[in-house]
Amino acid sequence: MSTSIVVIGAGVIGLTTALLLQKKGYQVTIVAKYVPGDMNIEYTSPYSGAHWRTMIPNDQKELQENDAVAYNVFYKIGKSLPSDTTGVMIIPALDCWSERNDDTANPWWKDVVKDFRFVETKELFPDTVIGHSYTTVAVNTPHYMQWLVRLFTQAGGKLKKATLTHVQDALKHCPDAQSIVNCTGLQARFLGGVKDEKVYPTRGQVVVVNAPHIKKTLTSMVGDGTSYIIPRSNGHVILGGTRQAHDFEVDMKTAEEIMEKTVRLLPELAHGKGVKGLDIVRHNVGLRPSREGGPRIENEMTTTANGKPLLITHCYGHSGYGVQSSWGSAKKAVDLIDRGLFEKDHQVIDSIVGDLWSKL
Repeated sequence: MSTSIVVIGAGVIGLTTALLLQKKGYQVTIVAKYVPGDMNIEYTSPYSGAHWRTMIPNDQKELQENDAVAYNVFYKIGKSLPSDTTGVMIIPALDCWSERNDDTANPWWKDVVKDFRFVETKELFPDTVIGHSYTTVAVNTPHYMQWLVRLFTQAGGKLKKATLTHVQDALKHCPDAQSIVNCTGLQARFLGGVKDEKVYPTRGQVVVVNAPHIKKTLTSMVGDGTSYIIPRSNGHVILGGTRQAHDFEVDMKTAEEIMEKTVRLLPELAHGKGVKGLDIVRHNVGLRPSREGGPRIENEMTTTANGKPLLITHCYGHSGYGVQSSWGSAKKAVDLIDRGLFEKDHQVIDSIVGDLWSKL
C-alpha cells in the first residue's frame, strides 16, 4: 500500500510538490483554504505575472539550483505542450540594470537559459548601463494552476477545501498520512504549530491590460525601482510593479506610475497612443509571502497528540519568485520527504525494539 502524504496549500508550490510526490508513488491529498479558481489577496499565486527572471544573486548557490531546475522544466513544458493547454509560452526577454556589478556583469544563470547575450548600448533602456537578452518562459498563472490541478486529480489526487488553525489539523482530512507538507505561504505566520514570525507580506501591485500583439517580456531595474512587462498566453499583459513590505492597500497613483513607466519602455503596448491607449482589464494587488532569510525548505520531526512520530516538511516563504523556483523547490522538498520518512521508519523501529527490550 502506498504511503499517504497530505500537502497544506494549493498555491504553485503546493501543487507542484503534490504532483512530484505522486510521480514518486505517494498517495497525496491537498488541503487548502483557497484553490485554483479562487481570487483572494491572501492567495498569492493567481496574481503572479509570471515569468522566469531569476532574482537570486551569485553568492546564493542553494537557491540558484531551485531556479535552474524550474527553468529547464518550464522550457520543456513550453516546447512540448500548447500554451492554450498549460498557460506556459516561450518568449524573448530583455532585462536592463542601472548598476554594473558582479551579479549583472557575470550572472550565474547565463549558461542556464537559452540564447543569452549581453545587449548593445543602443538596446539599453533609459538610465541603464547593462542588459541581458535571452529566451525565457511566461506563465499565465491562473491557467497554469488549473492545469496542475487537472494533472493532480486525474492521477488520483484528492483536493479538499478547508481552513486549518493548526498544522496537524491536516491529519483530520487524511488520517492515514505519514507526513505533512507545509506549503502555506503567508499563512505560515499564523498557522498553529508553525507561527513563523520571519514571514511577512510584500505587496505586489500590477495592471492587467489586453495587448495580444505583445510577445516579449521587458524588465527595467533603476535603483530600487523595477518596471516590467509580461505577456500571458490569453493575450493579457501584466504591467508592474511594486515591492512594498507590510503594505496591503490598492493605490491608483501607483497604478498610473506603473502604466506611464511601462508605456515609455514599450510604446507599442498602447499602439503609440500613450497611457490613454491602454486597454485596461483590471488592477491586481497580491501579497507575496516574503520571509527574512529566504524560503524555508526543511524537515521537522515531531509527534502527534497520541505520541506517534510525525514528519513535517516545510516549503514556504518564496516571496516574488515562487513560480520561477517552483519545480526546483518542490524537488528539494520531495527529496527531504523521502529522506525524512526513511529516518522516521527507523525511529519507529528503534522505539519498538526499545520497548521490547525493556520488557525482557
